[in-house]
Amino acid sequence: MQLKRNQLEYAFTASNVPPYACPHCETGILQVQGKLDSHVTEASKKDQDYGFDPDLVVLSFRGELVCTTCSDTVSVVGTGGVEIEHEVDENGDWSSEWVEYFNPRFFHPPLKLVNCPEKTPYTVKEKIWAACEAYFCQPGSSCNSLRTAAEEILTDLKIDLKKADGSYLSFSSRINQLPPERDAVKALFDAVRWLGNHGSHSDSSLSRSDALDAFDVMNLLLEELYSESRLKARELAKRINDAKGPVGRHG
Repeated sequence: MQLKRNQLEYAFTASNVPPYACPHCETGILQVQGKLDSHVTEASKKDQDYGFDPDLVVLSFRGELVCTTCSDTVSVVGTGGVEIEHEVDENGDWSSEWVEYFNPRFFHPPLKLVNCPEKTPYTVKEKIWAACEAYFCQPGSSCNSLRTAAEEILTDLKIDLKKADGSYLSFSSRINQLPPERDAVKALFDAVRWLGNHGSHSDSSLSRSDALDAFDVMNLLLEELYSESRLKARELAKRINDAKGPVGRHG
């Protein structure tokens, strides 16, 4: 089941946990094992000394999620709060109840927010997994890790890292060194670069939505460069263009 963006951006309730994909088998869906363990933090209790204010309630929660396919587990911790929900029954009668909502901050192991084709270099995957790990708690850091992953891709594509005098080339200079046949992906590299640059600042205000934009671009970049079907299609197009017509099929 494909997650919607808002299911990764926002908080959830115990009765509406998003269908997170299992990071172990990558095919099953994670479901809450038992129930989420939550409590009001002591600090927020002290803030209630002058009367109850729901906006000042801060929850701390943790839980175990189990995969419906491989039965492996994932731990989740985070913060939360309370909101009052109103319902109207078929007779027009109103009812209200306080509902806890949960904002995940950390999954272990982290959810995989990027689909890495088999040919993706391990050094690139390492940086992408670091981005996935940081996504829920530090979106800016997550974008910065994706920027580093993009630089690793350039290295894999044999783009020079240093100038002739031994000094390092800037990321943008390396992107401009991509050959003409890679023009289609230059804009993707640049998009990751810009978001990564913003994420590297200590006062970064990048949101989860911004980080999801970076993940979307990285997914497309990996697909363009390492997807087996894309690679075969490009090779076929080259043979047709070289032959200026049909190339024939054998076997």
